[in-house]
Amino acid sequence: MAKEKSVDEITDEAIANGGYLALVYFDLHSKAADEVKNLMVGFIGKLTKEKGVLYAVGEIDQPLQKEGIFSTWAEVKLLAEDFATMVRIAAQYSPIGVEILRPGKVVLPIGEAQGLLLDVSQTTQNFTRMIMERVLSMEEVEEYKKKMLLRAELGKKLLEKKS
Repeated sequence: MAKEKSVDEITDEAIANGGYLALVYFDLHSKAADEVKNLMVGFIGKLTKEKGVLYAVGEIDQPLQKEGIFSTWAEVKLLAEDFATMVRIAAQYSPIGVEILRPGKVVLPIGEAQGLLLDVSQTTQNFTRMIMERVLSMEEVEEYKKKMLLRAELGKKLLEKKS
């Protein structure tokens, strides 16, 4: 029977293979104390299922109340398989703080750096689309969608040209 690896062994192996260990801080707000804590527990659980997250363990602070709103924050120790995962988590979930614990230096191959830049671009585009669709008229939304399809086609042509 194979021996199960300890958390330290999993962490060391992941970092040796390009992983990152970080403390990531998130905040949540709600109108009820129990609700905000439950939301944070669910949120940390969701993080553990994200692509590239090897583990995420969090400690949730007691909710504070101010002007009828309860707020809490969590310190999440997160092990990611690569820097792209760290960037994706930061872009998607907007942490209030990030402290990379290990390794001591970020080194990215050019391909990974380019991929990260495209991921950031896509995330920004998704947010822009969501905002635009809520603000624009139906006619303007349709024109915007056409422009985005053309943008995707141009991106494909660029990729074909580069390969």
